[in-house]
Amino acid sequence: DLADHLLKDLHDNTSAEWKKIRNDLQNKIGLETALSNNPPGESLNNEIIQNVGRYISNKDREVRNGYFNGDIAIPVERLINYFRSETLTIITPNYDCLVEYCCDKLKIPCNTGFVGYFRKTRDFERAEREIEYIDSSVIVKGKRRLIPKTALHAKLFKVHGSIDWFEVNNKIVSDMSLADNDSFDNKRLIIPPGYEKYSNAFHDPFIEFIEKANDSVRSGKSFLMIGYGFNDDPIEGTLVKRLVEDEKPGIIITKGLSEKARELLSDCPNLWVVSQKNSATVIQNGESEY
Repeated sequence: DLADHLLKDLHDNTSAEWKKIRNDLQNKIGLETALSNNPPGESLNNEIIQNVGRYISNKDREVRNGYFNGDIAIPVERLINYFRSETLTIITPNYDCLVEYCCDKLKIPCNTGFVGYFRKTRDFERAEREIEYIDSSVIVKGKRRLIPKTALHAKLFKVHGSIDWFEVNNKIVSDMSLADNDSFDNKRLIIPPGYEKYSNAFHDPFIEFIEKANDSVRSGKSFLMIGYGFNDDPIEGTLVKRLVEDEKPGIIITKGLSEKARELLSDCPNLWVVSQKNSATVIQNGESEY
């Protein structure tokens, strides 16, 4: 859908670099591959970022309105609700805010690394402090003890940015009102698909989110990967190490299994895959298929 949108929206672009990308897309080569094969220059890259951000923002707004009006469901809400008895860490390369909407509806605190109410600012330390509280319900030898605790919450790392992240007056902010305003498209902070995302990932603000996401993967005990194709080098290496070398349990749920994910099956004894094969669901572990 995103590739089709770019083909339509950049129809008037006559640059040679866009023509190469357009030809790949018209030949049904995936957007990620097309942009990796033909890395766009700065001007075209900025145009793609604006178009991608605007397109995802519009789709996100449709879902947001329907979801909070009770007209549609967001399936991941059931998954988040299932894990609400523990702190859940979610890492996503997606730009949308569906996880935040679900947490809001479920009344589960969601730590995105930003603090504030309307225009949020990035502050991981303060975001962590805001979910801490003092438990005064413990009584030892007749005396009430004050125990510092952390509220159960979702920790969300958006490693490729978000539709509501912008650079405004040299500050990185999260502001959904700006996401609904096309005039701020050129200030949006997202990493577009393609090869360039690897170099962009090591710039502010993305590098901080990627480092913290990697820290969470290093300490994670098990991993659930939904629709993930293992095409994001900045976080993929740490995750693969946990699955292969440390033999941590993992489940991949995806419609179509990527070649990289398929290769992992033979190296990870505790990795299971649920995917589509023909018109059926196939469950794989090692060489076994069910």
